[in-house]
Amino acid sequence: MKLRTDDRTRRTVTFFINFVSVVILTVVFYKIWMRYFLEFAYFYKIGNYAITAVYSIFLVMFNVFFGGYNIGYAKVSDLIFSQMIAMFFANTVLYVIADLVARYIVPARPFVIYFLVEVAIATVLLIISNLIYYHIFPPRKAILIYEQDDPSVEMRIRKYQANSYTIETKEEFKDAREHFEELKNYDCVIASGLTSNHKSRLVHACYEMRRNIYIIPDVYDVIVNSATNAYLVDTPVFKAGNFGPSQTEKIFKRVFDIFFAVVLLVLASPFMLVTALAIKLEDHGPVFYKQTRLTQYGREFGIIKFRSMRVDAEKDGVARLASEHDSRITKVGRFIRACRIDELPQLINILKGDMSVVGPRPERPELIKDILKEVPEFNYRLAVKAGLTGYAQVYGKYNTKTKDKLLFDLIYIENYSFFLDIRIMFMTFKILFMKESTEGVEDEAHE
Repeated sequence: MKLRTDDRTRRTVTFFINFVSVVILTVVFYKIWMRYFLEFAYFYKIGNYAITAVYSIFLVMFNVFFGGYNIGYAKVSDLIFSQMIAMFFANTVLYVIADLVARYIVPARPFVIYFLVEVAIATVLLIISNLIYYHIFPPRKAILIYEQDDPSVEMRIRKYQANSYTIETKEEFKDAREHFEELKNYDCVIASGLTSNHKSRLVHACYEMRRNIYIIPDVYDVIVNSATNAYLVDTPVFKAGNFGPSQTEKIFKRVFDIFFAVVLLVLASPFMLVTALAIKLEDHGPVFYKQTRLTQYGREFGIIKFRSMRVDAEKDGVARLASEHDSRITKVGRFIRACRIDELPQLINILKGDMSVVGPRPERPELIKDILKEVPEFNYRLAVKAGLTGYAQVYGKYNTKTKDKLLFDLIYIENYSFFLDIRIMFMTFKILFMKESTEGVEDEAHE
């Protein structure tokens, strides 16, 4: 009997695969805990079960944060990397618990050895799980339907094909009923750049055919998607327009910003000192670089960063983004940009209230003027303070299209919550080790 391949079946299979993986890793942890760790942190029998449950909970929680369970939607290498980071945090929590129970700093060697064993087991499990998943659910055949004047079609096709989507064909939009028979030959539909009218007709056709449709959103879609249910007398309506955090949420956000900035400045001070010395020794130029950026409501402020380019990088006075192989970047600068160390002085901006820990990337006023000519809605992202990290920085790349960055930022603003801030901060830790997140701008990124 052929297995149904709708999303509910996929979610069921994915849940079962991930559940088996968690059970195996939890059993391995329990065996190793009982064999090697009890000499440092002794628990009664029920306590050992409890500590195993705590480990399992944190393992699942961090994997959800870092996307370690996104089988079918992420590459194996990305899944392995995500689970490795999740296991690192879960083991760190258990190490702290062991220290507290033992009342002294226990040897880290057994935890490091277990972590390496755990990574090896998880890697094997993920490879097997991925093979099983794609044996049951081969890459989906997709048709991309677009408007005639959509300039991003070819670039999107390249990106989707690189991520296990088989784009069988691409077609300009025609009457949805004419597409109706064609949809039978495809597993899903990707809609790009369609007008509201065409989008509506295509959604209805896909719904009748029971075909998933992936809509590449515009600003209208993002705002409406975050709407809440309301009622006007006896008529159901969508109430759209959240405009970011409430006043109470802003207070909590500001308190957290100050706490985070102070703690991180203390912890990062040795690295910042070494970075400052390295920059000074390389070309004897200034250590810091101050530049005018825009934050909430378009207010200008001076952002502080470690200098990563030559002193005369913009001697002609023309503002330009860094390209992938930019000759203006110094040797030290290339390293600190790759590791995001150049961003650390922005913690001072956070303390001053110019920025928040999480928010849209602060842009230069002169670049904003150029962007607004192509994307008039780009200023919508100024509803909140600029951030050290953000939704667009985590889920996009440095060279992600400007319009897509705007959509990421609007998704954050319209769906703000403290939990979302925490999740973005955890995800930031992950992208620090991902090269593509710091790649320079390519020409097509400006489309």
